[in-house]
Amino acid sequence: MRNTSGIRESYTHLLIAGLILTGILLLTPASADTSTEVAASYIAKGDSLMAQKMYHEALGMYDTAVAYDPYNSMAWNKLGIAHMRTGRYQDAVDSFEKAIAIDPFYSEAWSNLGDSLAMLGRQNEAIEAYDRALGINQNDIYALLKKGISLQESGDSASAMMIYEDVIRLSDQEVRKHPNYAVYDAELWTNKGEAFSRLGRYEEAVTAYETALKINPKLERAELGRTTAMDAILLARGNPVPVVTVTEEMGFNPVPKIVPISWISSIGALMAAAFLVANRLMLKNS
Repeated sequence: MRNTSGIRESYTHLLIAGLILTGILLLTPASADTSTEVAASYIAKGDSLMAQKMYHEALGMYDTAVAYDPYNSMAWNKLGIAHMRTGRYQDAVDSFEKAIAIDPFYSEAWSNLGDSLAMLGRQNEAIEAYDRALGINQNDIYALLKKGISLQESGDSASAMMIYEDVIRLSDQEVRKHPNYAVYDAELWTNKGEAFSRLGRYEEAVTAYETALKINPKLERAELGRTTAMDAILLARGNPVPVVTVTEEMGFNPVPKIVPISWISSIGALMAAAFLVANRLMLKNS
């Protein structure tokens, strides 16, 4: 007869071991979040701070995020934007380049790289970055607009003017194709407004900027653009003589209003003065 007592015994041992292991797992606290999850929480905190214009604080959050998840292209892109907001343009270039190294098809990071290079005066490199963004998305109106500005800054105004016309044409095309989305796209109208301004069509620019501000009243680009366009309109019309002048102490010095006096009033005033003088002489001699 075959002896199976040993087999039964091993099964019993395995069962006991399994129960012990299950108990250990149930009693052990849940493991900490993964590095990717931790990074995501810091990105969310950074986004909240950016919305409050607390750029230095946001920069710290994004910096921590990339420390936890160094292969997160979105985190590097956001860190670059925070560097831009705090005026650290070379640091921004480095961050955007890291985002692109991780994801070469990240069109937004290419556009942002172009912006940071342009701020450093490296216009030719900026144009190359905008071209890479446009290679990924040929309808990237922002990248096209910024390419035009870099061309203008580098002295190629003719090419820049053609690009601004293309920006307006593509913006109008987007409105026709996707009217339901266009009414919520403040950036689209801001890009169009800036193209109008660059072409010297300031009244059309103001209209576009105001449309953008109706969608997003807090969009700084649109607010600044509208102010600049309106100033240009006033300058073209000719400014009236100001009512007040500014003193060296930055205070206000009212300009006296000179009222013209007729010749009859002048003679009357002289005769009255002569009468007063004669009267005083007579009193003195008496």
